Amino acid sequence: MKHFVKILFLFVFVCASTSVFSQKFEPVKEIPEGKALVYIYRPGSMVGAAVHYTVHANEEVVSDAHLKNKSYLVYFADPGRYTFWAQVTNTRREVDLDVEAGKTYYIKGDCCEFMIPDLKDAEKDIQKCKLSIPK
Repeated sequence: MKHFVKILFLFVFVCASTSVFSQKFEPVKEIPEGKALVYIYRPGSMVGAAVHYTVHANEEVVSDAHLKNKSYLVYFADPGRYTFWAQVTNTRREVDLDVEAGKTYYIKGDCCEFMIPDLKDAEKDIQKCKLSIPK
């Protein structure tokens, strides 16, 4: 009986942890009319893994969730020019982006900088990320 309980506990733990930790990227299915879709993502890295931060689009906070290691944020932007930025390790990191309605853009962040990645790299990297959710 003791052995059965251990196996049952292990089974429940594996099922629960698999559903929590295996969440993967889910693309936005529809961009609201007149908006652009901006994915801000951070691929996994051991360097600065514990660092997380709030992302801004000009002076607006993109999300209540922080950008963490192996995560992404979704931002719907009105057409125009934006400076996406975060205060990371006492330094403001930023990247400028002109967005057009109906288009999709990617911004890659890490512990030390923001950048506009190559589209193929971004589409591949973001697949390993999960949506960052506010606490």
